[in-house]
Parts: sequence; structure tokens; C-alpha cells
Amino acid sequence: MRILLTGSSGFVGRHLHPWLRARGHDVIALTRGAGACGRDTIQGPADIADIEAWRSWPSDIDAIVHLAALNPGRGDAAANDLPAIRRANVEGTAALARRAGREGVGRVVSVSTAHVHAPRDGSIRESDPLAPANAYAISKAEAEVAFWHALAGTGTQGCVLRPAPVYGAGARGGFGTLLGLARRMLPLPLDGFGGPRSLVAVDQLCSAIALSLELSAADGETFLVADDGPLSPADIVRALRGGWGRPAMVLPAPAGMMAVAAGWMGKAARWRELSTPFVIDTGHLQDKLGWEPGANTAERLKHRAATGVL
Repeated sequence: MRILLTGSSGFVGRHLHPWLRARGHDVIALTRGAGACGRDTIQGPADIADIEAWRSWPSDIDAIVHLAALNPGRGDAAANDLPAIRRANVEGTAALARRAGREGVGRVVSVSTAHVHAPRDGSIRESDPLAPANAYAISKAEAEVAFWHALAGTGTQGCVLRPAPVYGAGARGGFGTLLGLARRMLPLPLDGFGGPRSLVAVDQLCSAIALSLELSAADGETFLVADDGPLSPADIVRALRGGWGRPAMVLPAPAGMMAVAAGWMGKAARWRELSTPFVIDTGHLQDKLGWEPGANTAERLKHRAATGVL
């Protein structure tokens, strides 16, 4: 297929572009604003929400993978700028879907986030109610609605993926923070801190995206994507340090004191969120597309650390 890829310079995009090319697809990376262009790169509008008026749409596009999104870090000033995040993630997704329908693109795979769901006791499934807890997750939940609305009545098929937090070389966010802490030869008081949470390896997400592009069984579907074996922060550190051949040096966390401190700082809701399991059931993805989660998260982390990938 000839595939248009948005968000190619992001963490997942940098892995997905060569992954799809290795499967024989012709991939055109859509860059935003000024930037280098080449045989497999095309310069698009600076604001993807303006893509409906863009005059340089490439010919013969069979499918689109939409990864581009505004996802400020938790401490960034823009993290709570919901209008700006909505402009990028909701209006941008809707505009791209409308343009895809107008251009006769066969299929669009839009990557959302598993955090449109809330942590809970028990496994999370696609049919569970949406309960996004921050501006980014709210925008992605709204983007899913806008995506399906924009494709309605066109001949373009859609698929939405909701991945767990993605890990791999170059990952940021919570995993990147834990990776940095694990590298330090210091004891870490993490045992008992945080409930078990699902993650997904970047190559596993790439395989789910590829299947969603290639199989008609993905049409009209929404899939959660995660590795088997949710881990707590302490488990992640143990797996990484085990792969590096180092002692775990994980100490008990003063969870009670931390909960009280979180309450004093007005962070009680965030503490409850971190303490509640976030475990994803990928049965729907496995049943519909034959996707296989493979090795569990701890084994993957340990192997990648041992081989120098992390």
C-alpha cells in the first residue's frame, strides 16, 4: 500500500516508518511546516487542522496512519491548555479524516490512547465507559468521536487503536523517568508504590498498526493494545536492573506517608489514580486480527536491557 504517515518524527513514528517499509509498503511521511523533503517525505500544513485546504495532497494514497498529536508533558505549561490540545488533536483528526474521505483513501488508522479509560479494579475492555482524567486524554476521547463522525457516509474505512503507555529506546513520560532512575546506582523506595499498569513495547504497537492497515477485519473497530503482564514501578526497575546484571536495590515505599502528603498537597486524586490498577485486556485485538502479545512485559524489559536496547 501507499501510506501517508503523520507524526513520523515522534517516538512511535520513528519506529513505525521503517517497520512499514520493511513489510513492503510505500510510506510517505507528512511533515508539518518547513522541513526537509525527500522521496518519502512531503511538507504539509503547519497546522494539521488546515489540511482540508492543502493543495499538495499526494496521489494514490491507499491508507493513512494518524499518529500526530499534541501531548505536553505533565509539568509543561501547556499540559492544561485544553483549547490548544483540542485544536491539534480533535480538529486535526477530524480534518484529516474528512480529507481522506474526499480523496477516496481506503483506510485510516487513528492512534488514540488507553487513557481514555480510567484505572479500575479488574481488566479494562474497549466497551468500558470512557473516563479521561487529563486534557490530553479528554482530547483523544473527543477525537475518536470526531473521527468516526467525519468518516460517516464516505467510502473510507476507519480503525482506532488505544495503546497503553509505549516503551522502548527514546520513550519519554513515566517510563522514561523510571528508566533514568533505574540507571542510577541508588536504592529506590518503590516497593508498594503504584498499582500494576499495562505497557506496550513500541514494536508490538507497530505490529498492531500494520495488521489494522492490512486486514479488513479491522474496519470500524476500536482496539486496546498492551503487552501481557502489567507491572508496578518497582517491577519495572527490577526487570531493567536484572537485564543489566545489577542488584535490584528496591526498598519498601512509605506508601502511607506518601498518601497523607499527597492529600496535603491537593494531589489525593492523582495518588488514587496511581494506586489503582490499570490492566488492559487485549482479547478483542487478538480475536479479530490474530495479534499476539508475545513475551510478557518483564521478560521484554529484561531482554532489551541485557542487549543494550534500553
